Amino acid sequence: MMSGMQPSLKIMGIMNLTPDSFFSASRTNLINDFNKEKFKYADIIDIGCESTRPGAEPVSERQETLRLNQFLEKEIQFSQTLSIDTYKPNVAKYALEHGFNMINDISGGGNDDAMLELACQYDCPIIVMHMKGTPLTMQKNTKYRDIISELIMFFEKKINFAETIGMKRENLILDPGIGFGKCIEDNYKIIRNLDKFKKLNHPILIGLSRKSFLSINGDQPRSRLSTTLAATVIAIQKGVDFIRVHDVEETYKLKMTLNRINHNQYYDAESCYS
Repeated sequence: MMSGMQPSLKIMGIMNLTPDSFFSASRTNLINDFNKEKFKYADIIDIGCESTRPGAEPVSERQETLRLNQFLEKEIQFSQTLSIDTYKPNVAKYALEHGFNMINDISGGGNDDAMLELACQYDCPIIVMHMKGTPLTMQKNTKYRDIISELIMFFEKKINFAETIGMKRENLILDPGIGFGKCIEDNYKIIRNLDKFKKLNHPILIGLSRKSFLSINGDQPRSRLSTTLAATVIAIQKGVDFIRVHDVEETYKLKMTLNRINHNQYYDAESCYS
């Protein structure tokens, strides 16, 4: 029995307005091939204008804002929550002033916690992710004495600061940062121990979609859907509240199947032999 199954699990769909994100199919061309239907089953759409794959070079605040403006100029109407994936407070503020209502910050709020203060000012949710180093350097040093304890200590500091500035508890979402300054075994440990992060009494997000630790026999991101879904099931069993994914419809179907099996949803006696 999957006692940790979350009927309210939220799906965050990834929209990359970048030319160099690690999964090429996630790169959104707003001019030629934009497909709004791809995000039909998403609860949140996470829009990023700078690649944060391992080894990625940073882009300027101006470049990031120019890419964001390409999206804003399309005036696409979404019913879902729009999240800005950025670690730059000025970019986040610009997005919040132009229809966005959530922040996804890989820098964990920044060394000065300025992003947390911004989220509190705008009364919006913020995803605070743990990362060791920067995207350019993070895989060069992945040593920890005890990764789970170190992550919990990191989150406790962020939680204490958020409480100090009066942030609503539900607005602080914790992301242990799969693949961001972690080795393969670290990623496995994080997934196996997600229930320990739940004890911090804040929503938990996990982003594992098509990442390299899921590779089988050296396959590429385009071939990692099945392994992504397998890892997603385990994360759901551990009680995560948000799943950040490239494959929205497939994850939605996974979620609905688990709900049907575990909560007897959509039971139809006439179809019991289907």
